[in-house]
Amino acid sequence: MKSNIAERILANTPKDVEIFARLYGDLVVRINSILKEKNYSQKKLAESLGKKPSEINKWLKGDHNFTLRSLAKLEAELGEPILYIPKTKTFKSAGIVKTSFTVHRSTWTNTAVDFTKFKETVVKPNNKLANVS
Repeated sequence: MKSNIAERILANTPKDVEIFARLYGDLVVRINSILKEKNYSQKKLAESLGKKPSEINKWLKGDHNFTLRSLAKLEAELGEPILYIPKTKTFKSAGIVKTSFTVHRSTWTNTAVDFTKFKETVVKPNNKLANVS
């Protein structure tokens, strides 16, 4: 149950502050996830970026205003994307219809499937109760 004070604070919080808090939290969770996944300590990250460990600690507990430059440095050091901005592409299909789609990755992925590796099998129905066609 929320208190009246908390409800008043939330009701009077500007939308940009709500968005900032959400985005900041998402960034911190993403960075910490990458650090954990790569077995990377805050101290090691600080050393590799030429920062003090206390500064990295501030970054990851909410006392820092990330710039695009600092996010780019983090992404370069960690080797993983931190911030993602979807891109929409529009093209003409059959010369008439415009179609849009969102590009989620800017890297090429080979999705070709070699169907010669699959065996053809015949599936026999197990149900002897009914033959519906």
